[in-house]
Amino acid sequence: MKNDLNEKALELRYPSVEHAYDFVKPSYDWMVTRLEAINSKIQGLLTFAATITAAIPVIAKAIFNDANFHSVWFYLVIASFAFLVIVGVIGLRVGKIILLSPKILYDKCLHYPQWEFKRIVIYWAGEHLDENKKLVDKKASFRDVMTIALLVEILCICLWIAF
Repeated sequence: MKNDLNEKALELRYPSVEHAYDFVKPSYDWMVTRLEAINSKIQGLLTFAATITAAIPVIAKAIFNDANFHSVWFYLVIASFAFLVIVGVIGLRVGKIILLSPKILYDKCLHYPQWEFKRIVIYWAGEHLDENKKLVDKKASFRDVMTIALLVEILCICLWIAF
């Protein structure tokens, strides 16, 4: 009887659990979408950098017969590209998304009344959202470093062609 009173008091104190529970599944979907988007941006930068790095020397050799492939600027182009690729691969591989495990729900939560179960799931969805956001932000930092490396590479390409 005391448990029922406790549960009723919690339900009165937190009347919006039912409404908040509606956001649990979408919150995971949003983070999966954001994670896929940042991974796609990293992959796109890798592809773009590889295209530039492969095409520019061929074009430079075709246009300028005296293109110097032993120039310090050309070596910096290759070094910038290698750094970009290493950062990109690490950025793609780092971390994993955290999802609510049905096994944990089965093992630890099925004995709770429906309202309490929903309250617990809302809590863990919030914790997971925070951790998943940190992962997306970390991957965004890798993307930013890659962008800077690409800009350095393009600058070195321009200086290589000019000198």
